[in-house]
Amino acid sequence: MKEQINQASFEVTDILTASCQYPDILVTKNNQKYATWQQYNEGHDAVYVGKIVDKQVVEIKMISGEGEALRTVSFEYDDAVWFVWSECVNREWSILARFVRYGNYSEIITIDTSEAAFYPSVCATHDGLMIMWTEQTKAYSRIVAKTITCELISEKGILSVSEKVYRPTGCVGKDGNLYIAYDRFNGMHYEIVARVKIAGEWSEEKVISTSTSWAASPVVVATGEGVLVGWYHFGAKASFAYLSSDLKVVDGTLMATTPDAFTSSANWYQSIDLSTNKEGIAVFAYTWGKYNINVRYRKPGEAWSEPVTMSYNDGNCGVHPKVMIDDHNTIHLVWQFGNRNGHMDRNAAVVYNSLRLDQMDGFADNSIEVLQDQFVRPIEGEKELAKHDVEIVRAWLDKNGYDAKELVFGDIHGQSSMSDGVGEIDQYFHFAKVGADLDFTALTDHDCYQDWISQSEWEWIRTTNKIMNVDHHLSTILAYEWTPNEYKYDFGHKNVYYRGDDGEMFRSGDVAGMTPFNLFESLKKYKAMAIPHHPAADWKLVSAATDWAFHDPEVQRAVEIFSRHAPFEYYGNESKYTKNISQLKHCSVQDALARKYRLGFTAGSDSHQMEHGIEGGIVAAFVPELTRENVFDAIYDRFIYGTTGARILVSLKINGNPMGQEIVVPTGEEVRLEVSVLGTKQVKVELVKNNDVMATKQSDTNACDVIFVDTNRTESDYYYIRVTQQDEHMAWSSPIWVDITKK
Repeated sequence: MKEQINQASFEVTDILTASCQYPDILVTKNNQKYATWQQYNEGHDAVYVGKIVDKQVVEIKMISGEGEALRTVSFEYDDAVWFVWSECVNREWSILARFVRYGNYSEIITIDTSEAAFYPSVCATHDGLMIMWTEQTKAYSRIVAKTITCELISEKGILSVSEKVYRPTGCVGKDGNLYIAYDRFNGMHYEIVARVKIAGEWSEEKVISTSTSWAASPVVVATGEGVLVGWYHFGAKASFAYLSSDLKVVDGTLMATTPDAFTSSANWYQSIDLSTNKEGIAVFAYTWGKYNINVRYRKPGEAWSEPVTMSYNDGNCGVHPKVMIDDHNTIHLVWQFGNRNGHMDRNAAVVYNSLRLDQMDGFADNSIEVLQDQFVRPIEGEKELAKHDVEIVRAWLDKNGYDAKELVFGDIHGQSSMSDGVGEIDQYFHFAKVGADLDFTALTDHDCYQDWISQSEWEWIRTTNKIMNVDHHLSTILAYEWTPNEYKYDFGHKNVYYRGDDGEMFRSGDVAGMTPFNLFESLKKYKAMAIPHHPAADWKLVSAATDWAFHDPEVQRAVEIFSRHAPFEYYGNESKYTKNISQLKHCSVQDALARKYRLGFTAGSDSHQMEHGIEGGIVAAFVPELTRENVFDAIYDRFIYGTTGARILVSLKINGNPMGQEIVVPTGEEVRLEVSVLGTKQVKVELVKNNDVMATKQSDTNACDVIFVDTNRTESDYYYIRVTQQDEHMAWSSPIWVDITKK
């Protein structure tokens, strides 16, 4: 039976010629089907529109402007079909619109321009077509709107009350009232809030989500006596749920039913859409992992149906669903297809298919939501992420001669739903501070997974990163993950980091980023870094291990020694705080050091479930004060160390020089190594010289201050500290290199 759904599917776009994403579908009152999509080709993003007629797309037209277009929505209003999107020109964002009426397209209409304008949404009101979007600055993120007709645009109004809100949606309910919903960051987590406009007056914000899990991306549609709201939330250990709630006005008050979590599990990547028709039948389309699009329906007064997979269900990626149920009870679905997780054809295609409502039950299969992707399996070992009080850290720094330095902790390796993770990009940065108490972070979404990060998405990341960066509070580093094709090459993954707002995405399919050497040369003009991670990782079907034959000391300044996957210090080592995946020989950190590469040590989560700073490792940096430039410089100078998550304090100096340095000590002079460790549990300290343990000091407490002296010198030696606590938390200082003569 599944083949019948696949036979009804066809690709709206050609995966071989362009990468197309963020599709939308609209079926008009006269049964014309409009598909829209964002198309990335030759470094540029544009919006395209086409009509679907008998498994063909006709009358294709590019409708966006000269900038980089992002995320289009479509809507029928006043005998016209409207298209609204965000567009970036010279790092400034606009909300743009265009309509087609009687086959003729209008000129592009500029709705508004600002520093950051994202997530446009459209609904028909009594006054015209209301266009809502999120307007962001460092000071606030709010929902704003303008009402537009084919002739007039109103003044901009503010629809939200709270200071940090995102992703608006709304519609006029069957009761004639205007409802809106959006997600709000309340300082602790994200929640879904709603407002209703009754007789020209807006209600207060009402929280309709009831969990402390992080909620996001509501969709509002008219149904029953008011509206139906759908959204998703996610929590610890990769847990998530899709939920809905019915809203209506009772005696002038906005009321909401208890959220119905109709499906939940532990998995990754959430994206949803919701639609209703004039009969009040609702359909809910959502991703299941990043491989399938499932659809459920709900008739008035009934529960949600069992799920039907309307994507290919063939192990390839299916994301970004958009669904519409027409008044003839046919479900129309467009979604984004990625071949082999984006590793074969890196482009994405837009796929369309349809299914009659009366056929749904025949395809229903609840078992499709039982299996869990093992990649997102949480780490079983529980760990206490202990830390020291600020006063204790300050005293330790002063004792060790770091009176002009601060010690700050961060996680600079994690993904969002921009590529193959969970949650929105603004949530990633908020979680770094309130969920993990980090001082700095970097969002490192894949350049290609499950498709290319397009140019407008890169500008979106750049803008959000800039807004979220607040000196002395949270430093955010502009970054991405360079992810070469694992089915063709074993170059290994590398995270790319920029010091400021400047820097481009040199994708692993671009000439400028095709090989590690291409990437290194491209990054040098920005003084950027490329840091290998999970250097010995073996996924069995493919390898993501680092090929250490490719190295440039100007760019490859550090290596990730620990993550949620495994500790990669040397081949085969394990930790209860990782998944202990298989490893390839000759690819470890010590293998790179043996090649005479001078690399500092970071640790990170490689989180895909919004658990950066919690699952995996963290990196500590010595900085004059907390700014992203200072954090970047500390990493570049290798004045950093990694831990498994506990905030262990580690100092290594040789003849007064701190970790990360290259120093010269002439023949005949001793090397004096000063070690100071303050753990969160009892500690053991090992001094590693040239990959061998030179000395060990077992402490009876959580503190260890010891001096080692080495007179057995070679022409060039390197030393680092390995700390192991009683609870098995660990830390690794960056090495210090000691040469007899200057290198």
